[in-house]
Amino acid sequence: MLERIEEIQGIGLLHEANGKSHKWQKATILYGDNGRGKSTLATVLRSITAGDATPILERKTLDGALPPKVTMQFANGHKVSFNGTKWSESRPEFLVFDADFVEKNVHSGGTVNTGHRKNLLQFALGKKAVTARQKEETATADAQKSAEEVKKIVALLSGYHGKMSLSAFEKLENVADPDKQIEELEKRIVTARNSELLLKRAVPSVITIPELKLDPIFTVLGTTLENIQDDAEAIVSAHVKKLQKTDAEGWLSQGQFFDQSDVCPYCAQPTSDLALIKAYRTYFNTAYTDLKAKIHSLDKTLSNIVANSLVNDFSQQIETAASVANAWNDQITVPNILFTKGVALEKLGELRECLQELLTKKTASPTTACGGPAEINKAQTLWKEITGFMEGGNESITEAIKIIDVFRQKLALEDIQSLSCQQGILLLSKKRYEPTVVQLMKDLVTARAAAKVAETAKATARTTLNNLMRQTLSGYQKAINVLLTKFGASFQIEKMDTNFLGGTPRSEYGLALRGKSISLEGGPPSFSTALSEGDKRTLAFAFFVASTLADDKLGTRIVVVDDPMCSLDLNRKQHTRTVLKEICSKAEQLVVLAHDIYFVRDLRDQLTPKDNSYLVKVLGLCHAANSYTNFGELDIDKECRSPYFHHHTLLLDYVDQGTGDHRQVAKAIRPLLEGYLHRRFPGLIPPELVFGQVVGFIKSAVAPSPVCHAQSLITELNEINGYAGQFHHDTNPGNADTVQIIPTELNTFATRALVIIHKG
Repeated sequence: MLERIEEIQGIGLLHEANGKSHKWQKATILYGDNGRGKSTLATVLRSITAGDATPILERKTLDGALPPKVTMQFANGHKVSFNGTKWSESRPEFLVFDADFVEKNVHSGGTVNTGHRKNLLQFALGKKAVTARQKEETATADAQKSAEEVKKIVALLSGYHGKMSLSAFEKLENVADPDKQIEELEKRIVTARNSELLLKRAVPSVITIPELKLDPIFTVLGTTLENIQDDAEAIVSAHVKKLQKTDAEGWLSQGQFFDQSDVCPYCAQPTSDLALIKAYRTYFNTAYTDLKAKIHSLDKTLSNIVANSLVNDFSQQIETAASVANAWNDQITVPNILFTKGVALEKLGELRECLQELLTKKTASPTTACGGPAEINKAQTLWKEITGFMEGGNESITEAIKIIDVFRQKLALEDIQSLSCQQGILLLSKKRYEPTVVQLMKDLVTARAAAKVAETAKATARTTLNNLMRQTLSGYQKAINVLLTKFGASFQIEKMDTNFLGGTPRSEYGLALRGKSISLEGGPPSFSTALSEGDKRTLAFAFFVASTLADDKLGTRIVVVDDPMCSLDLNRKQHTRTVLKEICSKAEQLVVLAHDIYFVRDLRDQLTPKDNSYLVKVLGLCHAANSYTNFGELDIDKECRSPYFHHHTLLLDYVDQGTGDHRQVAKAIRPLLEGYLHRRFPGLIPPELVFGQVVGFIKSAVAPSPVCHAQSLITELNEINGYAGQFHHDTNPGNADTVQIIPTELNTFATRALVIIHKG
């Protein structure tokens, strides 16, 4: 048991705290305002649990000159100290519930993460699973060691198998003569590399054969016009010459618009039998004019479509194709690409002569048809002979293309990557059966077998530990839920289990609130938003209490609880006291740090056994010089008195025993009477009224108000107020603190005030 903390220096507000004169008991309660050093003290007690100096060093007094130092005295005068760098020994019997416990084991900032669930599991299991946990850790370490050995050998082999997987490298066959096969593949690779350039060579293309459309030509040649007089042009020309007038022919053409066929529009004489008029009609006929235009256009058309360039262009393309094809002769034999250009030109000349002869005839006599079936057949035959020569040239091109394509396809089948891959496999096969690699492979087989055995042992140990954890957590969940119910919480723990995600065991659990499951992470709803701060603190405290009460070594434990009622309502504070009493009855010692003075008083009363089997000590963390903190005795009953009770005690002690500060007694008279009247007429006198106003209110009361019963005190109250008012700044501003006090007079008015209260 911790008997006293002799000194703490240089740690937070406990810069020079001396507790040698304050002996701790089985139940020790320390009261301190917020920010007075309770959490620092809890940190010191948590630090000694594992002998960890870090929590203390992190709380070194910021503006202090003293180095961190702690001296504690345990049973039989045994002392444990912290010298500024380390503890003289650790004291694992401490179990500490504080903000650090909550943040490490339950939640931080409203979030429950993997670390919380891992730490909570270790805390909940306590010493029960130490042996199973040690076996699991040993088996896990052995499995890890074996896996590392396998990994080490695999790393050594990685320098031999390159990008090939190790499993594939292991299965490679032992090739009898790998060097010879590698050399042959190298030759094929060189050839394949040249083939890539060959495949980029141009390939000849079939030439498009020109098309000659004879039908439109012979259509024009065969066109005739009805009612066209053969000598019309000669007659009209002679007549125009005879007129000897400019634009006579135009004038005659315009006159055709007024031609009425039978009568002259100018002299009205009959014209039906006049040869000149008939010649006009023929000469100036629109169809005749169009026909002459077509014949003229046909002359130009024939000059283009049957020109020698038709054959010469084709011949040039043949030569180009032949040049492209001949470029392949360094690899394969390509047949010659031929075209009988001379004969084709002769046939083209014959065709041109045939068509020109027909055109000449048509030009001489536009209205006469020419170019019958015989001429058409001759022209078609000649053109077919010409295109036949061209098709022959294309056939030789097609043959060359086929031969080249066959060669290209063979080249395409030769895959450099595949050849290189085959070559690489042969090289790896050669390495695979080097003596060093063969030995490494044997070592790998041995290491894998050992790793398999270790992994099996790990699985067995983990199963054993897992079963124990689940069994423990099942009871832990029930205990927590019982506590939560008694705390009046509206939520419960559900689905509490464990897993080994991440390689180490951790707890898993959920919360059920109003029949709905709450996710610890994610949501909504989520742990962060569904629970109030009081709920979260209650959950953490329930975790701690359930584990503490289940500890089979609780009788040797010193349980430290820092601010157990933080964020708790009245009902939860009541059950907190009940739980702390149960822990106190089972633990070696209970230490509670609290900031609620009334909770401290009530906890003291509840912890105090009726049989006085143990003592309850209440200490205070008191204000010291430079706003530091020191240990001190605490009169809890006095601190918990109400102002009314305090004022009454001041006056009564002064009147009966003559004790007390005169000015404090004088100042207490008026608030005492004011408090008395409010209590005598609860709810009837407005609470905001001060003493003088209360007297005025009583004086103006009208029946049936019960306040009327105090009107008999008006004179006495006014006289007392007249005396007591001079000690208050509201009625005597500037002089209230300097008024001379005569003890006899003070005793008289104090007695008169007490008489009013005692007579009622």
